[in-house]
Amino acid sequence: MVDSGCVVGVAPGVELIGEYQGSGFQESRYIVRRSDGQVIQLPRLLYLLASSLDGQRDLVQVAVGLSAEFDKVVSAEQVAYLIDNRLRPAGIVAADPAAWQDDAAPNMKMKSDPLLGLKFRVGVVPERVVWRIAGLLAPMFWPPVILVALAGFAALDLMIIAQGGLGQIVPSALTLVYQPALTLLVLTSILVSAGFHECGHVTACRYGGARPGKMGFGLYLVWPALYSTVTDSYRLSRVGRLRTDLGGVYFNAVFIAGMSLTYLETRSPWLLVGIVALHIETATQFMPTVRLDGYYILSDLIGVPDLFSWMGPVLASMIPRRPIHPRVLELKPWVRRTITLWVLIVVPSLLYWVVGFLIVIPRLLPVVWHRLVWLSQAVGTAATAGQPAEATVGVVNIVLLLLPLGGSLLLLGRYIRWPVTAAMARLGPTRLRAERSS
Repeated sequence: MVDSGCVVGVAPGVELIGEYQGSGFQESRYIVRRSDGQVIQLPRLLYLLASSLDGQRDLVQVAVGLSAEFDKVVSAEQVAYLIDNRLRPAGIVAADPAAWQDDAAPNMKMKSDPLLGLKFRVGVVPERVVWRIAGLLAPMFWPPVILVALAGFAALDLMIIAQGGLGQIVPSALTLVYQPALTLLVLTSILVSAGFHECGHVTACRYGGARPGKMGFGLYLVWPALYSTVTDSYRLSRVGRLRTDLGGVYFNAVFIAGMSLTYLETRSPWLLVGIVALHIETATQFMPTVRLDGYYILSDLIGVPDLFSWMGPVLASMIPRRPIHPRVLELKPWVRRTITLWVLIVVPSLLYWVVGFLIVIPRLLPVVWHRLVWLSQAVGTAATAGQPAEATVGVVNIVLLLLPLGGSLLLLGRYIRWPVTAAMARLGPTRLRAERSS
């Protein structure tokens, strides 16, 4: 335990940001950003304590200053306890009491592993490049530009509909069946749109005054997905955070508008199919039941980060004759009701998909296997016949069939590893004792 005469400072790279704006909690929360980029919420007492650890005063002096700021008497022993049990495990104070003045990394035991979060992340675009991209695209968030872009998006949609675009969707889709090369163009446009979508998030993050991190791809549920790091947007106001959340779908609208202009000029069928597909993909982003943009929009509207972490406390509070969970009592009444409604929608939805997956997968695997065999033969035939477009589309279809299976196996291995590791940890000492006694 830290000695009361010891001088302690926050760990290298820790930034004390300040009060969390637009909070949905009864009492204010404060934001701290660790050296690894993870943002942590602290109650006022712990934030004031972290702010007092300047590396110049001992714990007795810190306790005196903290008591004056907090309007309650805090002893040096209590300060030492809070440092050892709250700040140091969170990585805000270095593991070694003397390491705060060095470049030694703190022992960060509290690391984010959110439910239904993105797994197996691989960074592709470094932070410095992301910063430049966000600066280049920043004018897209000037209010007049936003109004013109959204008005143009809506006007172009209406023009396509007025000129019979809806009636051309099925014929356009059939054209792709007979011209596989056009299918590759649709898939490419969807992939480019996804990258542009993430550029919208990082640009909005920088425009609001926060610093975006790297961009890359990872595994979401069972599908690969692009991601952008905008954790620093927690320092922004509610408006700034919502701008960051909506930046992706705003850039989707801009991208679709560009495709719509091209379609009106060329009447290419693959463009119409791509426009429809991107409209559907953009609409799904507003779903609040999984960690898409709609989830973060709802989170920032009510001022409560990581809604999934509240599912357990809310469900426990619903049990008859059980007191309300202490964490739930921390929320403002209207926020509590909103999260409860969200949980009542999300839990049945997740159960429906999980049960459906378990029922369907035994029947689906044989179909997938036969489809893979047929596609493999088709790719071989197309390659032999000198039809590169057909062969490429076949390979893409094979990859799309294998990706969910591979993702499912990765996630299954990840979740199985936890109980196996725990069991090995429990059995390990017993086995060692048995070996030593023999």
